[in-house]
Amino acid sequence: MENPRSDLKDMSGTVCVVTGANSGIGKATAAELARLGARVVMVCRDEGRGREAQAELRAEARTAHPSRADTIDLRIADLSVQEEVYHLGETLRADYDRLDVLVNNAGVFLESREETVDGVEATFAVNHLAPFLLTHLVLPRLRETAGRAGEARIVTLSSEAHRGVSMDFDDLNAETGYNPLQAYAQSKLANILFTHELSRRLQDEGVVANVVHPGIVNTNIWRGSGWISRIARLFSWLYKRPEEGARNVVYLAASPDVEGVTGQYFKETEVVNPSPEAYDEKAEARLWRISRKMTGLAEVDEDGAAAE
Repeated sequence: MENPRSDLKDMSGTVCVVTGANSGIGKATAAELARLGARVVMVCRDEGRGREAQAELRAEARTAHPSRADTIDLRIADLSVQEEVYHLGETLRADYDRLDVLVNNAGVFLESREETVDGVEATFAVNHLAPFLLTHLVLPRLRETAGRAGEARIVTLSSEAHRGVSMDFDDLNAETGYNPLQAYAQSKLANILFTHELSRRLQDEGVVANVVHPGIVNTNIWRGSGWISRIARLFSWLYKRPEEGARNVVYLAASPDVEGVTGQYFKETEVVNPSPEAYDEKAEARLWRISRKMTGLAEVDEDGAAAE
């Protein structure tokens, strides 16, 4: 195992949850947070691949720091299924008395329209509704941790692909037509709108929320058989390695340089302006309300919405 980066905090004693952690950016993020001393909770959809990735990271940890080998945990959840997201949130709150960092990394790119068991278009369900719901479910623990430790962080992965689209509120479920690039771009815009709204609602509470484009990274998101994925794979030699993309994610999770920074869009490790559509406060509030309805979250007053 490499030595931890000197520009990051010692994460010993912290608990960090990383979704989509069995491969790609998620796995590399989990590995680096473990190197920094954190207890890492890997959230994976497939139990076999999840246990394999957990065993690999535990073996690396055992080599570098034998006492840390048992600090890499695994939780299995299909984030496209809201019932499983609810169960995941409940178990995280029950099993851990603190939560310092939530990394919403899991995402999909689907070249044909699919519906989840909840009747939601799958790109929107996994890329936006799942992190929206999970974040709400663990917010009580994040808040408690911020109260004791001074700060807790939410990092959500987005993409430069968000530019050039706006939210189609009349057809979020893509029932009148499905364009894979449009669906993916809209979900990544939704990540930014959500983060902006969330950061406002958590103002002065010690929980910061930021969104990051980690770079164009060679991951399994391009594993599909359609023409878009095939073309993407042709150029994969130009992309960043997962470890390089993960360094930008971990920067937001563990760098003292971003302490107190919230509601920002990072392109790698630099704050940049997202698209003009990402600053639409009416769209942020509308997406928030619709997302709560689509995920079955109980209605509460506006002041308490982020706490439930």
